[in-house]
Amino acid sequence: MPVDYGEPLSKRELEIVGLVAGGLTNREIAARIYLSPNTVKVHLRNIFTKTGVASRTELTVLAMRERWIEVPGVTTETSPAATADESMPEVTAAPPPATSILSSWPRSRWIALTIGLLLALAVLVLPQRPAGQAARPTGNGLIDQPEAPVVAAVPTEEDGWTELSPLPARRARMGTTAFQGKIYAIGGVMEEGLTDRLDIYDIETGQWQSGTPYPAIVANIGIVPVTNGLLVAGGCDASGRPSTLAHRYIPAENTWIEVAPLPQPLCAYGISAYAGRAYLFGGWDGTAYRAVAYMYNSEDDTWKTIAAPSEARGFGAAATLSNRIFYVGGYDDKRESTTCEVYLPEDDRWESCAPMLLPRGGLGLASTGGRLFALGGGWTNYLGFNERYDPASDTWTVIETPIVGEWRNLGVAVWDTSLFTVGGWRGDYMNRVYAFEALPWRIFIPTTFSSP
Repeated sequence: MPVDYGEPLSKRELEIVGLVAGGLTNREIAARIYLSPNTVKVHLRNIFTKTGVASRTELTVLAMRERWIEVPGVTTETSPAATADESMPEVTAAPPPATSILSSWPRSRWIALTIGLLLALAVLVLPQRPAGQAARPTGNGLIDQPEAPVVAAVPTEEDGWTELSPLPARRARMGTTAFQGKIYAIGGVMEEGLTDRLDIYDIETGQWQSGTPYPAIVANIGIVPVTNGLLVAGGCDASGRPSTLAHRYIPAENTWIEVAPLPQPLCAYGISAYAGRAYLFGGWDGTAYRAVAYMYNSEDDTWKTIAAPSEARGFGAAATLSNRIFYVGGYDDKRESTTCEVYLPEDDRWESCAPMLLPRGGLGLASTGGRLFALGGGWTNYLGFNERYDPASDTWTVIETPIVGEWRNLGVAVWDTSLFTVGGWRGDYMNRVYAFEALPWRIFIPTTFSSP
């Protein structure tokens, strides 16, 4: 239906106007009112058409003038476009003191000051679960509770995400890694139950093929490249009992070899590789979540106990950046974590790093281009964005996500400068595969110059 200039704003559009006036970005607005960022963009385009404004600032000034939002100390005439019984967010600013020279300022200057203050405060605003909606009940992190799936928006080039050929079977809680131009997804849980599937995605051709099934049927596992293959360790069976079994996959031969078992049964751990060795952190041991850490050396097929992280948790994620291994997030059946810890393999010790912006359990973590990328999560906390970590400034910032609400126990892999997400849980098992270009630019240095 076409939108005409001067057409009244709907209740939803007025709600979005109030959030724009509060300085929220499209991502933050989407998280507040349970929409996708693309849907918010459509609403804003309609609002701009109806009101005739050309910017968010103009829209805020119009909203204040028409009293679609209330700013104490600024008196305006009532507009019929919005009535008093409509539920609108109230934007407040303190009036100037009577004895201050600021009291002589004209109304236009106070409007400009109010907008500036609101925009400055907006950086402190994080997405929250919409008002009136309770947090999702917590429970055993090894069990998924089916509910209405979150609608996945179609990713756009502007957001940096593209959708690829889907995973052959919808599933979550699998081990996922990239190796020699291919993505490997092993094990996990499907609607029918646990699986031993090995699916292999060729990044160049965009095609999936099957590999030799994993020798055990387990979920909540990880897979990482080591010196002579891909390592899979532990995992939980259908009843939640963890295993000590470990295997190495030889891609060239499409075969599995059983290797030294884990020192203790574990699943739902974080795992990453450094210098050809695997480093495993935390996880569920069958009775509790643990703060443990082990290193696997494939050259002599041994496990070694190393310095443990500070917090006991499962469903955290690990990734190697330079000569450090980051271990972030997690879930302990009660709450999700924002914790960020750094393991230094050369020194066998831990350091702290800035916590994530939002708690995330069942997330994926990957590194490329000198940055970390935390993707997904969402057991008890509504998520409206992914996060990127800059080690130079020790800060996390917001990046787009193709799935909002909950998106946990997904597979994450990185190849070159691209991130890949595979499957996961969003109220049901997923088979969607997305790619995100972490470094969308390229620098070209000419080798010859022509005369003008």
